[in-house]
Amino acid sequence: MFTFSDISKGFGLKHRQDSNNFYREFQACGEDFLMFLQRKLKLGIAFLIIEDIVLQMPLLTIHRQYEIFIENYPEHKMSFTTFQKYFQRIDSKKLKKRYDELITSKECHIDKEQLLKELLTEEDISNKSRKKIISIFPELEQDDSEIKNEISFTKDWKPYVKYLLIMFFIASGMSYESISLLFGVCKSSIHNWFYKLPFLKKKIISSIKWWSGIISVDEKWVKINSKWYFVLSIVDDITGFPLYFMVTSDIKADTWKIFFQRFYKLYGNPKQINSDGSRSLASGRQAVFPDIPHQLCKFHKLKNLMRYIYLNYENPKKHRRMIRLAKNIFSNKTYFGRKRAARKLMKVAPPKVSRYVEKNILGNWKNLTKSLTSNASERWNRKIDKVIAKRYGLKSIKFVDQLITSLWLKESIRDKRHFEKCFIHQLNLAKECQEQVKMCNVIGLIPYKLLKKIA
Repeated sequence: MFTFSDISKGFGLKHRQDSNNFYREFQACGEDFLMFLQRKLKLGIAFLIIEDIVLQMPLLTIHRQYEIFIENYPEHKMSFTTFQKYFQRIDSKKLKKRYDELITSKECHIDKEQLLKELLTEEDISNKSRKKIISIFPELEQDDSEIKNEISFTKDWKPYVKYLLIMFFIASGMSYESISLLFGVCKSSIHNWFYKLPFLKKKIISSIKWWSGIISVDEKWVKINSKWYFVLSIVDDITGFPLYFMVTSDIKADTWKIFFQRFYKLYGNPKQINSDGSRSLASGRQAVFPDIPHQLCKFHKLKNLMRYIYLNYENPKKHRRMIRLAKNIFSNKTYFGRKRAARKLMKVAPPKVSRYVEKNILGNWKNLTKSLTSNASERWNRKIDKVIAKRYGLKSIKFVDQLITSLWLKESIRDKRHFEKCFIHQLNLAKECQEQVKMCNVIGLIPYKLLKKIA
């Protein structure tokens, strides 16, 4: 009696197809009104097939499971949206049980990074969740060119030797102008080549196979484009080799938490953590490594204590005694001698110094018992400071990150014991320089005044 357009208009539907779809579903039910009304309540045989596919291969993406279903059961003409609705109705207890079976029986190896990449491709994930995942795992966000270059570097790193040499020279303090003379190109080419290996930081991390387990943590401020930023670093306390770093705009507790989460994802739990007494650092460390032993740097504590002693000067004799006791707290050879010196200082010192000793030294005595330092990370910070001082103005975070990665490459070449067999072991600097550098231009690096003196 009516067209589908009239029916859609009468029911307030937008398109003719909307009412036509209902009629097609009615025909698919054999024009049985009872089956038509129950169609959304009964999933039918298709659900059992989908459930079986998902439980057999639960680690596959939902897109791949949908493709398998369509390939093997073409008689069930189903859209991806309908497949998702069926997927959501699978009992979560069955899924969890299947996951546990796969993990305990070691039938599969779970690649966390791959799972997170697949999660980022899902359409229903919110932007807030996506940004949070990328903030913790920034290596997941790579463009196609970077991925292709990384794969090519893994297969054969020889074509990239020129870029590695440039990074090494810049980490050694050479200017773009000097390096351009060695390679016979303009400064802009050196600048472009310097950024050709953005994945090198990730490649160095993946090649590290040994570290002592005892880490030293510290931060260093740098000025980038007239704004203050911080370089957070974790260094192997035994060897002094850097294990991870991050450039950030603040050093709040949440920032430290993300930093430690990234380190845990890459290396796992350390045996011990040495650091200064920063409260935000302590809060982030406690959130990620609550059960890991922690020691405060004795030099930082001594420096802070000395500042209180000099600000509360009374008389020369008492002042000298307080300084002697303060030094004994951290330099005495025995545990009891150090604690006895702290208690004596608390008795003879002015109220402000006494309160500081009671709260910040005796109150944290458990974290000062081993009388350790964070010198390993301090030495790494001095190297960063030295390589940054050679640059006239830091324009971007990207440049600073690449600059510190270059310094890390230099440290890796110097100390190869942390690495498995990789390009670090195979890189022969002397040989590569002979092949890549134009030796006839080396004379151009010698200052004119020095040449005049020689002449």
